[in-house]
Amino acid sequence: MSDMIPQTLREIALDKARKRPELVDFLTEEAPILAMLKWIPATHGLWNVEEVLANVQGPAFGELGAPLPSMKADANLRQTYVSVLGGEMEVSKDKADQFGGAAQYFARRESAILGKAGMDTELAIWRDHWRKAALAKKLVVRGKAAKDAYTVMVVRFDKEANIGIYDPTGFTQGRLVDITPINGGSLYHLRSEEGVLGYGVEYRGRFGWQNLAPERSVFAVANVNAANLPTLDMLEDAIAAVRGTAGNTYIFGHHKILQKTMSAIKKEYLQMTINDGSMKTVIGDINGVKLVGSYNLPDGTEAAV
Repeated sequence: MSDMIPQTLREIALDKARKRPELVDFLTEEAPILAMLKWIPATHGLWNVEEVLANVQGPAFGELGAPLPSMKADANLRQTYVSVLGGEMEVSKDKADQFGGAAQYFARRESAILGKAGMDTELAIWRDHWRKAALAKKLVVRGKAAKDAYTVMVVRFDKEANIGIYDPTGFTQGRLVDITPINGGSLYHLRSEEGVLGYGVEYRGRFGWQNLAPERSVFAVANVNAANLPTLDMLEDAIAAVRGTAGNTYIFGHHKILQKTMSAIKKEYLQMTINDGSMKTVIGDINGVKLVGSYNLPDGTEAAV
């Protein structure tokens, strides 16, 4: 079990990537979900090992003088590998010269490249580690949308079962993402343009996500759209399914569907029970569980589940 304190990417950058801590802003400025997620160092660099409880038998009441019952806590070791967040960018010598050299050319595009990386990473975590796990385990409630649908994910975090992992040895450059010139920064024949001489640079970071217990971590509200919005009952049931609280659970979805959903709930609430304070009227949370929208998630393009 991990005893490390989970950190956001910004906290990791300030702690370990002191040479270029501002790179994290490029990654997360257009990825609001990614900016709030937390990460722990992988136990073995390129992979992380955690104990997952499989069967627990606790104490029980018995008669005075009777033998005490047996207790046990079985656990299985689970291994999760980090992934590589990275890519290569090339430029011809002629174009680089127009910008004052390769270093200046790549520097001008650094924020855009890392911003796109952050948006793609946010989508990958939501789609491949949360939504995919929820559907595979049938942790889902379905709306009535037959096409052009959205999925809203209720996600509960903890520092072991549903958490990001990273290679703690991957900050030798003092950057959150290593940036390395290809061929030592010298001219070479580009791979992206056959026969053309130019320069290249590589971006590489080692991060991953582990979701070891989906039944306690994720629940999907699928097949919803503007004409078939998630109801308050659906969302509250989904929160209850993961045993969510305001301190550890969030609702994630495309900004558009969350905004429409909360507007509808607010309108219905105000019409029904104006004086009931259990549901906040400010769009953004349900009983303290915050809704976080992102434009990087699928925008009504899903087939019905």
